[in-house]
Amino acid sequence: MSLWHLILSVGPMGKFTLGLLFLLSVFTWAVILAKWQAVRRARRGLAALEEAFGEEKGAASLAALLEKIPEGLLRQILKDYLRAYSRLKKEYARPEALELRTLWFSGLRTLLLSEWERIREERTRDFPSYLGFLATVGNTAPFIGLFGTVWGIMAAFHRIGLKGNATLATVAPGIAEALIATAMGLFAAIPAVVAYNYFTRAGEAFLEDLSRLERRLLVLCERELLSQALGQEV
Repeated sequence: MSLWHLILSVGPMGKFTLGLLFLLSVFTWAVILAKWQAVRRARRGLAALEEAFGEEKGAASLAALLEKIPEGLLRQILKDYLRAYSRLKKEYARPEALELRTLWFSGLRTLLLSEWERIREERTRDFPSYLGFLATVGNTAPFIGLFGTVWGIMAAFHRIGLKGNATLATVAPGIAEALIATAMGLFAAIPAVVAYNYFTRAGEAFLEDLSRLERRLLVLCERELLSQALGQEV
């Protein structure tokens, strides 16, 4: 018999188990595709930003080059960083007294770091979204499949009791139901576990790269602030 015929021949509980596992598998692959696209955009943005850092020497010119970075989370974060930097410079203008400029530079730098930390936390709060779903599917799908396996074996023994013999024709439908449930549980669980581990590592790597790029951007901003503190043209 074909696989499709075996699936159609299972009982109501077996169909419910297989349907549930199938839905979990569909949602899992939808999450995998969406997260993979997000990671891809983030990596493209990182590459473009690395190139921008290598070419530009000031925060103002870097802000113009941000328009060339692909749409995604990284571009949003960096634009928020530069927007916060511009806003703080306007709110806390450079004092005219030379003896106050060191304090001005130190205080503005502290405010800038605090603002960037707030932006980073807000923007990356939803970065691990749906990872909990992948973890749940990876942990529960094998047990759902195991339930279907046990139910199929119980059905096989029930048929043996009804028929009074244990021929292949008697036990085959129940055993087939049990094996299909086992396979479907693994089919749903394995991609979810692999994707969860991959996207968890990708998220950690993204946060590390973001911190590194944040430090490089801070150097550019500090250079501009120092130039202003010394009374030089930017």
